[in-house]
Amino acid sequence: MKRYGLVVKEVCNGCGICEELCPMDCIRLNEEGKPLLAYNECWYCGVCEVECPIGALRINLPFEVS
Repeated sequence: MKRYGLVVKEVCNGCGICEELCPMDCIRLNEEGKPLLAYNECWYCGVCEVECPIGALRINLPFEVS
């Protein structure tokens, strides 16, 4: 079963840019500094993925984009 939401790669350094730039305010850093997504609030706009300076984030969309 495919999981939807935010995929955080091992290279994430916990800089918090994704949390800061999320227009829906649905990303929070956990106690280890890794981003967690409130996927039921996310609009899947892609800002977090695009603005991550080290490419540590990837969004799995819950719908097909054509």
